[in-house]
Amino acid sequence: MNNYFLTFVLCLVSNITFLVAHDEIPGAAQKNPIILKNAKIYTVSKGIIDGGMVLFDKGKIVSVGKNIDIPIGAEIIDCTGKSVYPGFIASESTIGLVEIEAVRATRDAVETGIFNPNAKSVTAYNPDSEIIPTVRSNGILIAHVVPQGGLISGLSSIMQLDGWNREDIALKHIAALSVNIPSMSVQNAPWISKSAEEQIKDNEKNLLELRDYFTKAKMYSLAAKNGLAENMQDIRLESMRPIFEKQLPVFFTASSKQQILAALDMAKTYGVNAIIFGANEAHLCIEELQLARVPVIIPRTHSLPREAESAYDEPYTLPRILEQAGILWSFSESSFWQQRNLPFNAGTAIAYGLSEEAALRGLTINPATILGIADRVGSLDSGKDATLFVSKGNALDGLTNNVEYAFIQGKVVSLQSRQTELAKKYRTRYQQGQ
Repeated sequence: MNNYFLTFVLCLVSNITFLVAHDEIPGAAQKNPIILKNAKIYTVSKGIIDGGMVLFDKGKIVSVGKNIDIPIGAEIIDCTGKSVYPGFIASESTIGLVEIEAVRATRDAVETGIFNPNAKSVTAYNPDSEIIPTVRSNGILIAHVVPQGGLISGLSSIMQLDGWNREDIALKHIAALSVNIPSMSVQNAPWISKSAEEQIKDNEKNLLELRDYFTKAKMYSLAAKNGLAENMQDIRLESMRPIFEKQLPVFFTASSKQQILAALDMAKTYGVNAIIFGANEAHLCIEELQLARVPVIIPRTHSLPREAESAYDEPYTLPRILEQAGILWSFSESSFWQQRNLPFNAGTAIAYGLSEEAALRGLTINPATILGIADRVGSLDSGKDATLFVSKGNALDGLTNNVEYAFIQGKVVSLQSRQTELAKKYRTRYQQGQ
């Protein structure tokens, strides 16, 4: 019986390992200069250059323009009829933390308990996730990986979507503290057993607990800063010190107007830099966001309106409203698998009044600025990382986008994935007439 049980466990572990590890070999460090020529270049920072060239070497962009001297030994890639874009950035995701939601062993995005400021997503990140090759095949080359759950989820990380291990591919090991503003509404769904009064009390209690924890953490930070916390070190409170010392922003998840206003109030009360994520009702508090000068990461554009009485196109027009209001914002998608559709959220926003230039910023320089990595990525400028891709069509159009080359810090990235292999397999079947 013990032998049978051991065999079962080994089979289970091997199957799970197969499901959560891709076999694509990470790109090698760039050895020779590479030049992309005759391309339509979307620089983001300096407009569009038709028939332009991009030269990069040792992982960095050397020059962008029309007339560039080609170094001896450079690899030349003719991009006639194609476009070059900066790598797109997933502003919020659980890529590398979740593989299959139905399989507990592949979910590592949530820690036990409601206060986990010391949890780090970089520690749990799986660089061999089967999802990563699928996502980057549409030009998403960088992801902000955010822990989930509780009131304080932990510390997020910014990861490049190619590499051998989590330490090497982290563009920013610690990016922000993830905080979830409690629900502030009453649910009337049939599966909710609590009354409206009970729900209101719970909501108020949860928000009070969050504020109390922030107060405690700020007091600890002040004590530690003045050398008064040596005998009472707390690993959780220690992890929150950077937000009070302006070294890290707080990534507030807040959807409704009440939640957004609560997040802005907390940011002001505790003197922290804030980022608002999931702001479905950001259009209802434009003035407050403008006054606070807080950036917003909007929820996926391809979604239904939050309320039954809301306009059908509310999610589609939100990017245009924020852009016109002068608020710094960026796109996002759902969790992990759906990140591959991130560029097409921008395409839909264009159809509802957003300019193509603004839509492209919402995938590149805007999230880079919000996440504090604009000096490295987000646009095609000399000195920045050579993290970019070449598409045969418009990268924001789901019908024409066809990424042919992708580079992360100059490394050639594989565009093969489980999906491309399956497509090849079943095309072969029909070619064989079976």
